[in-house]
Order: sequence, then structure tokens, then C-alpha cells
Amino acid sequence: MDKLLKLEKYQLLHNSIYWCGMIGIFILGFFTADTYVTEVMGSTEEIASSLADIFNGMVYDSTFLLIIMSAILALILGQEFSKRTINLEVSAGHSRKQIFTSKIISYLIAFNLMALVYPVSGCIREFGRFGVADVGMFFYNIIKAIIYSCLLNSAIFLIAILICCYLQDAVKATSVTVIIIFGLSLYLGYGMMLRLPVGFLPTYQIRIVVSMKTFFQPIAILVGCIWSGILVLLSWIKFCKCDFK
Repeated sequence: MDKLLKLEKYQLLHNSIYWCGMIGIFILGFFTADTYVTEVMGSTEEIASSLADIFNGMVYDSTFLLIIMSAILALILGQEFSKRTINLEVSAGHSRKQIFTSKIISYLIAFNLMALVYPVSGCIREFGRFGVADVGMFFYNIIKAIIYSCLLNSAIFLIAILICCYLQDAVKATSVTVIIIFGLSLYLGYGMMLRLPVGFLPTYQIRIVVSMKTFFQPIAILVGCIWSGILVLLSWIKFCKCDFK
């Protein structure tokens, strides 16, 4: 299992598509960071007063990036199905449980790191402007944002993994993933504006978490765990039924 997990991480870290996405998101975050100085979490929010505000604001506003990152995930994982890479892993004697678990772990780690590149690049850009006045409060906000964004973003990335398990084709999986995540993003935007129920969406809970000072957010944890649990279960059921011979 450990050997297979290392292999998955190695393949991802040497994937040009992944690194192009990583670099692109870093550049995007670096050059858009200034916009979060005057509008921390939207046009109605106050001006940023610290580096933690920049980090939280960019996590709050990274919903649109989930469309791009989920598409990249679906493309890379979809290629493993299309090119029958998974078949080779099965033929090598690895169990489906080992393969599935290693892919879930490696992909979630890799793409949660990609998601964090956006606010980190913004903080690098704005460090000269704000510095770190209160180290304790800065790290409190950063750790809270990282923990909850990883939990809730994972639920979105698992949608792409589920789609790959069902379609088993890179192009189809990428297209359907973009449509679904884009649809959820539209619903979030219009739902907040029209006061529709949006509390069940992980992307909404991310915004709530970074907007509040308290660390423990039970609703956000519940939403993230329910989405992740259901999506992992559905993905595993379908993965078990895939023909890898």
C-alpha cells in the first residue's frame, strides 16, 4: 500500500498538466492579490487590514478556481482510465482497495495543495504591504482556513473522482466535471442573491468559515463529512464494478 501510494504521488508530481495548473494558479493569485486589499470578501466588505485578511479573502473567493482544478483532476485521473494505467496496476497484483485508497489520498493531497497555492501567492505579493504584525492571530487564521478548505474542497474534488469512475474517459469526465461544478457555482452565486437554500454546499460553508472568527464550525464539518462520505462510497461501489481485465 505504501509503495503504491508513493508511486501515485510520484506520477502526479511528474505530470506536466498538474504543474501547468499549479504555476497558472500561482501567477493568477500573485497578480490578482491587489484586488483583495480593497474588497476582502466581495464589494460590500471592508478594506483588508492584515495579511490574514488577504489569505481569508482569497480562500473565500476561490470558488471559481475549483472549476479549473476539478477539470485538471478529471483530466489526469480520466487518462489513467483511458490509457488503462489502472489495468496495469491490477495486473501487477495490487488489490482494488489498495489502488482506490492510494488514488483518493494522493489526488486529494495534490489538489488541496494546488488550491492553497492561490492564497499563498497572494500573501507573497502583499507581504511587503502588511507584514505579519500579530503572528499568533495570523497563524490562527491561516490554520483555520487551511483545515476547513481542505475538508470542504475535498468534497468538490471527489465529485470529479466519482465522474471519472463512472465515465472512465478523460475527455468525457473533464467535460461533465466542468458542467457540474460550474452549475454548482452558478447556483451558489444566484442562490445567495435570491436567498435560496445554499447551506448544504461545501463552497458556501468555506465562505462562512473564513468570514467568522470562531475555530469550531460544526455545520461546516458536518457538510464536508457527509458530502465526502457519500461521494467516496459511491466512487468505491462503481470502482469495484469497473472492468480492469
